[in-house]
Amino acid sequence: MNWDAIGATGEIIGAFAVVVSLIYLATQIRNQNLEAKISSVHEITEAFRLAITSFQDAQRAEVYTRALDNYDGLSDAEKLQFISMVQGLLRVWEEAFYQYSEKRLDERVWNAWLAQYKDWISSSGFQRVWEIRKHTYSPDFQHLVDGVELGVYKLE
Repeated sequence: MNWDAIGATGEIIGAFAVVVSLIYLATQIRNQNLEAKISSVHEITEAFRLAITSFQDAQRAEVYTRALDNYDGLSDAEKLQFISMVQGLLRVWEEAFYQYSEKRLDERVWNAWLAQYKDWISSSGFQRVWEIRKHTYSPDFQHLVDGVELGVYKLE
């Protein structure tokens, strides 16, 4: 065997190794993207759980249920409580929207979140908080919320 044949064989082996490395890298990137999506869902779900935990307190639950239809009838302290509860939920929704916009949140998950928030945002109390605090959210999220077809919020 001459040196040209050995060199050609080495180049073929090297090219094959590059192709195998690229396939491995593509597989790793795909797996990493899947893990990032799963992580996004988990993080948003955990944030949601944390946001709704405050509703377990009887006094806060009372404020929340009254505020849904009679925000203006609340005391200033109760309004502050309701605003903080609603903003906690809206921030989770904004994060979910961002993750969905960046393709890190599956459409099936996004549609489920959207259905939940369509119902919540339909109450007059949520609408009132949105009017008051809308300016504190990103323009893209404002556009989304303003364009959402309202649902029906029911406690039953």
